Amino acid sequence: MEQVSTLFARKAIVQVGPAAADRALASVGISRGALADPANRVLVGQHHALFEALAEEERPKISFHMRTSASMRCEDYGPLGLTIKSAPTLRRSFERLDRYARLYNSYSVFALTDKGSECWWMNRRPVPDNDGAKLSNEAALGTFVSLWRDANGSEFNPKRVQFTHLPVGVVQPLEEYFKCPVTHGAEVDAIIMHQQDVDRPNRVGDQHIWNFLREHLEEILRTTEPDRTDREVVIQIANNLSDGVPRLEDVACHLGIGSRTLQRRLSDMGHSYQSLVDEARREVALKLVGETRHSLVEVAFLTGFSEQSSFTRAFKRWSGKTPRTFRGEASGMTAIHS
Repeated sequence: MEQVSTLFARKAIVQVGPAAADRALASVGISRGALADPANRVLVGQHHALFEALAEEERPKISFHMRTSASMRCEDYGPLGLTIKSAPTLRRSFERLDRYARLYNSYSVFALTDKGSECWWMNRRPVPDNDGAKLSNEAALGTFVSLWRDANGSEFNPKRVQFTHLPVGVVQPLEEYFKCPVTHGAEVDAIIMHQQDVDRPNRVGDQHIWNFLREHLEEILRTTEPDRTDREVVIQIANNLSDGVPRLEDVACHLGIGSRTLQRRLSDMGHSYQSLVDEARREVALKLVGETRHSLVEVAFLTGFSEQSSFTRAFKRWSGKTPRTFRGEASGMTAIHS
C-alpha cells in the first residue's frame, strides 16, 4: 500500500493553528503522536483526506499548502536534502531525484526532461479527482521549489508552473509562492525552468560530498525497499515514447547501470526489455485513449507507433477492444457518473 512521510502532514498542521489542526486530524483518524516520529508513514488516502480537511478551514483562499511548501528546508530531508544542497549545480540536484524521492513519497512518479531552451520537472502519476489530492500535488511541486531555492538561492524562480487539475480555490497564493505564471487544466503536472537557471552553480555545492551522499542514498534504498528495476524501466520508457522507443542502453544509462547488468536483472525478474516496452505502451495507451484530449492518431504517435494499424492491433490485444470502441465506452461511463 502506497504511503508518504508524516513530515508533510506535520508541517501542514502547523500552518492552520492548533484548534483547526486538531479538528482535521480527528476527522481523518491521525493522531499527533503518529506525526511525532519522522520515520512514520501515513497512507496516501489519509494524507489526501487530511489536506482536504485542512482546506475547509481556509476556503476559498486556500494557502496552507503553499505555506507548508515554503517552510521546507533541505535539512528536513536528511541525506536526500543534503544531496540536493551539495550538488555542484541545480541540474545535478535533479540527478536520480526521481528515484531518491521515493524515500519520502512512494506515490508520485517524477521525471526530468529537457525541451529545447526549457527544463521540465514533471509528475507523471495521474492525480485522483479529489481536492485533497490536488492540493497535495500542488504542495509537492511547491516543496521541490523550496528545496531548490534553499540549495541554489532564494532568487530562483521557475519560468512557469502547470497542473492537470482545475483550481481548488483561488490561484493567487500559488502565483505569489512560485513567483511565476501558474496554469491549470494542462496536459501534465510540471515545473518549467530556464536551462540557464538549472545549470547555475548551487551555493555550497561540493562534488566529493555529493558523490558520497548519493552512494549513501543508494545503500539506503537497497536496504529499505525491494528491487523495482522493472518498474523504473517501464517509467523511463513511458516518459520517452513520444520520441520513439528508447534504446535499452539509454535507459540503463539513466538508471546508472550497465546495459548487460540491466538485462541480467530483468531476466532474473522474469522480464525482457521488449516485454517492458510493451507494458509501457499499454499503460500509456489505456490512459490516453480513455481521455479525449488527444485524437487516436496522436495517441498512436505518443505511444511510439509509426502506423495507425499497428497501434490498433496492439491496443486490441491489450484491451480486447479497438481504440475507438474503448474510448466510446469510457466516455459513456463518464457521462453516467457525471
